[in-house]
Amino acid sequence: MAFQSFTGFSTSSSNPYYLHRNENPSLVLVTPLIDDNNYHTWARSMHIALISKNKERSIDDTLPKPLVLNVLYAPWIHCNIMVLAWIYRSISESVAKSVLWIESVVGVWRNLQIRFSQGDIYHIFDIQEELYKFRQGNLDVSNYFTQIKVMWDELEAYRPISACSCAIPCSCGALASIRKYRELDYVIRFLKGLNEKFAQSKTQIMMMNPLPDIDKTFSLVIQQESEVNNSQYAISNNNVSEYSTVLHLNASFGNNPNRSGNNSFKGKSNGYGGAKGQNRVCTHRGRTNHTVETCFLKHGYPPRFKGKGKSNISNSQFKVVASIETSQLPLKKDSTQSTIFFTQEQYQSILELIQQS
Repeated sequence: MAFQSFTGFSTSSSNPYYLHRNENPSLVLVTPLIDDNNYHTWARSMHIALISKNKERSIDDTLPKPLVLNVLYAPWIHCNIMVLAWIYRSISESVAKSVLWIESVVGVWRNLQIRFSQGDIYHIFDIQEELYKFRQGNLDVSNYFTQIKVMWDELEAYRPISACSCAIPCSCGALASIRKYRELDYVIRFLKGLNEKFAQSKTQIMMMNPLPDIDKTFSLVIQQESEVNNSQYAISNNNVSEYSTVLHLNASFGNNPNRSGNNSFKGKSNGYGGAKGQNRVCTHRGRTNHTVETCFLKHGYPPRFKGKGKSNISNSQFKVVASIETSQLPLKKDSTQSTIFFTQEQYQSILELIQQS
């Protein structure tokens, strides 16, 4: 028999009976512990853990128990007990009690498979209902995809597509078509649950012929999410810049330390500057007695302004930024429209300037 040919079980790591000196029965290979609802994920994780330790043959019945007089009998017993201990440590206490007296790893594995793998119709119904109601909501695309994939894989584990077992394999392609349709259902469910901001991507993907697989679909959607996030970041930065400009303009009217009452707005038609004698130069046209922030030539003249020799622009509107929407500013998530106003003193000064002109 095959097991009789194994040698070097105490030194060769490729031997299925080999156990490293650090291996011990108290190891917990899989978490969370098995229960009525997670058998398939538990079994998959446990199988991977046993493969990593070269002990997968202990659960698939390809390593039968040797005869008592066989040289491999003691290594087999040692290996079997170690794997049993690992399984007991990875299942709940109540389940462990029910399989405690089964002597072989194969027996315990099959018992757990029969008890938990099938899944009743009500659990399948719950998975389907949750899958078809699931929406992205506040999740990003990556987390949304992960959660929907977990539900889909669990449903696939309960209702797998069987492979052809005919003596002469069929060539009609029916099984391939069934798998393709199920994959398309997967893509449709993923697209259906996305938020409305991905409507353009959903439309473009749905119009593709053939429809891409789930991995390609996820890649296309995640690219749009990155583009949308970058655009929103740029808009936020632009709004912050506009907000700072408005604060600066407002400060130039109300917070000038050289201002003296209402006289600060008295000036010629070339601008509304400060007090006499101040040597201020406008960088817009190079004129004096005012700055670019208060330049009529740049921002426009007040209504009904009558300037000397300025009849061609006397009807220009007095344009000063006085408000700004801050709904998209990152300073407050729940902010609505807020407005920055001139003070009553500033407003009265402008009226006096118009009357004096």
